This record gives sequence, C-alpha cells and structure tokens, in this order.
Amino acid sequence: MRPLWLLLLPCPPRGVTFKGIKSLYASVITLVLRKAADISSSFSATLILDVAIPYPAIGNSRPFPYSDLQNLLSRVYTLICMLCTEYSIDVQYGNDVDVRVLLIKDPIRDGSDGSKSTVDDGAHVGSFTSLQQLACCGRPWQRVCTMEREESEILLQLFLRLRNPSVNSDRSGMIIERFPTAGTFPTDIDVSLPQTHEEGSRVHHSSVAVGGTFDHLHSGHKLLLSTTASVLDQTEGPKSGSNPTITVGITGDELLINKKFREHLEGWNQRQAAVQSFLLAFLGFNAPSKQNCSIHEVEEGRQQRTVYNLLPSGVAIRYVEIFDACGPTITDESISALVLSGETRAGGKAVNEKRAEKGWAPLDIFEVDVLDPSPEGGDTAKQQSQEFQNKISSTQIRQRIEKRSRTAD
Repeated sequence: MRPLWLLLLPCPPRGVTFKGIKSLYASVITLVLRKAADISSSFSATLILDVAIPYPAIGNSRPFPYSDLQNLLSRVYTLICMLCTEYSIDVQYGNDVDVRVLLIKDPIRDGSDGSKSTVDDGAHVGSFTSLQQLACCGRPWQRVCTMEREESEILLQLFLRLRNPSVNSDRSGMIIERFPTAGTFPTDIDVSLPQTHEEGSRVHHSSVAVGGTFDHLHSGHKLLLSTTASVLDQTEGPKSGSNPTITVGITGDELLINKKFREHLEGWNQRQAAVQSFLLAFLGFNAPSKQNCSIHEVEEGRQQRTVYNLLPSGVAIRYVEIFDACGPTITDESISALVLSGETRAGGKAVNEKRAEKGWAPLDIFEVDVLDPSPEGGDTAKQQSQEFQNKISSTQIRQRIEKRSRTAD
C-alpha cells in the first residue's frame, strides 16, 4: 500500500497573489515535502500527499468565481513544483511525491461578535468537498500534518472530531504532526483579478469536457482536471432529469506511437486509472456506486474504450478513448463547456466551428493557466525555469525514467 498523508492548510484570503501564497505556505510545504520524499525513497513507493485548503469563494453564490479558484489552484501547484525542483524531489531520484490539491468549503466562519465559530453542514457545494466529507470519507491517512497556527489548529481539531466523534484524537490511529512555520498571513491581494468567468453566456454547466493524453499524471494535468471538476454545477443535472457529467477524452494508444521515449508511455488503461483516481479524490474520495467498462467499434478495425463512473453524489464521469482532437465534444450535443490550457486554445475554436456546422450551440471555453514560475517567482525561479518545465512535461518525465532505468542497470 502506498504511503498516504494529509496536509491541512489554513484558508488564504480571496485574490491572494503568488507572493502571498508563497509567504503563507512555502515553509510548511517544504518541510512536509522533504519528509514525504524521504518516506517515498525508503518505501520505494511514491507517497500520496493530499493537500486540503478551505476557501471562502466556495459556496452557492453566483456568478461562479472561476478566475478566483483557477488562480488559487494554479499558484499552489506552481509553488509545489518550484519546491520539488529546488529540493530534487522527482521520479528520477526515486523520491517522488504525488501531491493532490483539494479545495474544500471553509468550515470556519467569523461570528457576528468577531469571535471564531466553526460551521460544517456536510453539504456538498458545487463539485467541492466539505470538511465533514473529507473527515468521514474513510481515506486511511497514516499521518495528518498541519501548521503551528491558531487557524490551522482550529481546522485540525474540527477535522478530528468529525472523523470519529467517539474517539479521542490521541487514539485516532493517525500520527498528528504540527510543523513550525515562518509563514506570514498574506495581505497582498490581486485587485485586478476578475471574480467571475466572463467569456460565454452560460453560468450553469451540467456537462463539461476536457481532453488530453494524461501520461504520467503531473501538476499541469491535475490543474486541468481540478478546474474541469470545479466548473461542473451539480445542481443543474437533477433539474434537467440527467446526471451532472464530466467527460474526459483520453488519447488512444495508437496515436502515441511516435512519442519520444515511447517505451515508457503508460497504456490507455493505466492513464485512465490515474485520471480516475485523481478525480475521485477531488470530488470527495467516494467510490463509484456504479462503474461500467465497455469497448465498441466506432469504425471498421477501430475499437473505442469507455469507462463510466456514477458517484453517490449523482455525478457521472465518462472516460472516453479519443482518436482526434475533438472527441466527444462534436458527438455529444449536451456538453456545454470545455476546459483547456492556453497552449490548446486553437483546439477550442476548432471544436466550436465543427459544432456550428451541425447547428449546435458553441461550448463555453474555460482556459487554464500554463504553470510557470517566471512571471511571479523572481530571479531564482527564472533560473530554475527549465527544470520547472521538465516537471510538467510528460516527455521529460519519460526521459528521466529512462535515465533512472539506465543507471539502475
């Protein structure tokens, strides 16, 4: 069994800049990552680190605060990649850490008298997890980490009470570790940050799509998948009589035969399993109440694989093998939103042109930032830029695996 840790971080202010994220989280994430990397190395198994961050933008308010959430996820993953680069935490060295950032509903509210009160009604907000769901999901974390801060301690104690109200936290079966931190609460806010997604006319999306190869799942993939799940509105599906649906197009193996270091490419089934594992974690660690796998012929001599998950929340996830850039977006009219990276912006335009030819409504395009430390990370980050980019390149990851296998021989 792979080592499994949880890091509970305090809630940042809305619109916090990268500098603010770094000042608040860098010291504790560094300590946890370095310790986790040592465990990965000694176990010869990649440790999974779930990082839970409460965020006040999560709620039932409309319009949807897309830019707010996407920027937070992007900045946290950028920081994690920077630290892994700086401390040589990587598959190449046998000490890799699989970090998964989870945004949860903020359970801590300011009381009307200025005091802190804790509230967690257990409700699933949009596609986000509440602290109660996180605590009660049954995920077997061996260690729960947090910061030595008042906000962090409140969050930890509430998490422990919710996880098992009848058991004292000292006998919870988990190691609790509080890390000293030099972090300061950020006051710098990006006032230019738009608070809503302004492209397109739709506000609610009950069927969203994303596509990619997803080979050796890395932080860039995780940001893309997290944003896709965030865009989904779970309240819309039941109103229309259908399940809210995430469609993930995953490139078929036959299209990847010319990739560099292809001997280290993961097969479609392995890539699908990695995407599924990540999405189920982001959506609350619920095992599917129903799962179907199917193979059907889409044209002579070509078969398409599809995996279907139905979660207890009613959310459906379809993982579809694709053989072109458009995939289900031009065969399923019900899809109303497409999430893509800035590098594939042209693909979104091509999809909408094909949908227009069919007389279908255009997709609302949500663009995800390409992770990059240079604009906000300063001179040190710029010097590390190439190594950083290698962290979020599947080709470079395969190259490092090749290098490690040669060293082992």
